[in-house]
Amino acid sequence: MHTPGSIYIELMWAETKLDQSGLSCLLNYNRASKEPEDMRIAAQKSLSLLFLTFNYISSVSWKQPG
Repeated sequence: MHTPGSIYIELMWAETKLDQSGLSCLLNYNRASKEPEDMRIAAQKSLSLLFLTFNYISSVSWKQPG
């Protein structure tokens, strides 16, 4: 998926895996200069409330341009 300022990259069939960590990444770039700003990788996290556990995906900083 592409929106101005970012490109979302996902492995084929990634949504079929239980653990989504590392299966997708997001490249953020400056819209004006088209230079990369950072790359973020998916990390699955859990939130437990009493006997319910909710899993969600967040993006954590992975790489910076050199």
